[in-house]
Amino acid sequence: MCGLNLLAQMKAACDGDLDRVVRVVKLNGFVQAGEGFADIPQVVNGASDLMVEAFGDLGRHARSAVGVYRLPMGFSVEVDAVVAVR
Repeated sequence: MCGLNLLAQMKAACDGDLDRVVRVVKLNGFVQAGEGFADIPQVVNGASDLMVEAFGDLGRHARSAVGVYRLPMGFSVEVDAVVAVR
């Protein structure tokens, strides 16, 4: 869901034209995680995989995945992106 929301925001920022995306530079993923939960990178994989599926090699990016105690508004996952556009 986070990845789909990112695509929607990219499309809005590019006046509806995702062809203006030059490269997905980086994704930052934050996952609400309790003690002992170590699969944080796997939670963010869905958003990363979607960027590659949507943009091919232009969607390959650097990424961080961080476990946190709590996120705003009760969300369990938050992902932001740095995207180069023309």
